[in-house]
Amino acid sequence: MKFDAAIDLYLAEMRSEGRINSRHTLDSYRSRLNVLGAEVGNRDPRTVGVGEVDRTLARWPNPATGQHARSVYVSFFDWAMHKRIRKDNPARQTRPRKVRPPNVYRLSRAEVLALFDACETQREARAIRIGCCAGLRTAELCGLQLRHFKRAGAIWVSPDIAKGGRGRWIRVLAELQDVVADIHENVGEDDYVIAARRPAGGMAQTTTREVPTLPCSPHALRALVKRVAQRAGIAEHIYPHLLRHAFGDHVARQAGVRAAQATLGHRSSSTTTGTYTGAPTLDELAAALAFFRYDSYPQAAPAAIPHPAPNAP
Repeated sequence: MKFDAAIDLYLAEMRSEGRINSRHTLDSYRSRLNVLGAEVGNRDPRTVGVGEVDRTLARWPNPATGQHARSVYVSFFDWAMHKRIRKDNPARQTRPRKVRPPNVYRLSRAEVLALFDACETQREARAIRIGCCAGLRTAELCGLQLRHFKRAGAIWVSPDIAKGGRGRWIRVLAELQDVVADIHENVGEDDYVIAARRPAGGMAQTTTREVPTLPCSPHALRALVKRVAQRAGIAEHIYPHLLRHAFGDHVARQAGVRAAQATLGHRSSSTTTGTYTGAPTLDELAAALAFFRYDSYPQAAPAAIPHPAPNAP
């Protein structure tokens, strides 16, 4: 079996099991595996050694990128062992990269409200409100249809759009009720909640129209969020996943980590606590230090410094 044929079989099985759902993830996995395949000259995966995997991983000096590539190779060779293509996993014998915890910008409550106020269109309001009030991933946001809002008071993240095929239910918060009512009234059975946009009169036209039967692309969603954030006066670069972080951080602190884990769809609570919570938020720091002032801090009388007793004769 050639390496590229093994890649095709591996990715097909990953998709059928729901472990890869988005096109972006599929392309990322294939890209990493193709680099290894080129390194070994498209040989049979049975003949790949630890040294060749190590040399391939050395192409990514960035620790996070290298660690992601290593995780892809570990998964691929675990699959090969399961299929009895080979007896060991050379990727597991390589040294894991030490990755620094991500430094994620945390939106304050005031900034979230500013995003709400900055929405000028129905499409923007749906993307921003659902992102901040339901904490969906980009692929989940883009894949939303009317069927996901059929149950009163809840959003169904179906397995076909959820990461890893792990479907879940999310309660509709008060600040999302108007958007959900709008979706029930204006979105057709086969339409997407955040629809794609296409040129209205051919590719040369600057005006666009919505195509409800096509989903918004991740790139277009990212541009939408960036546009609204700039309009809201937020200087930091804001992208869709930061809306999910704002929601997860808020839920974890108000309802507990377990509720946040279930709502966000995390397999492990360590992901919730390690990435979505941690240091005090800007809002918490502001509340804690609201009354702190150097010029009014109570000054206690200096304590008397005891003198040592004279030495005995």
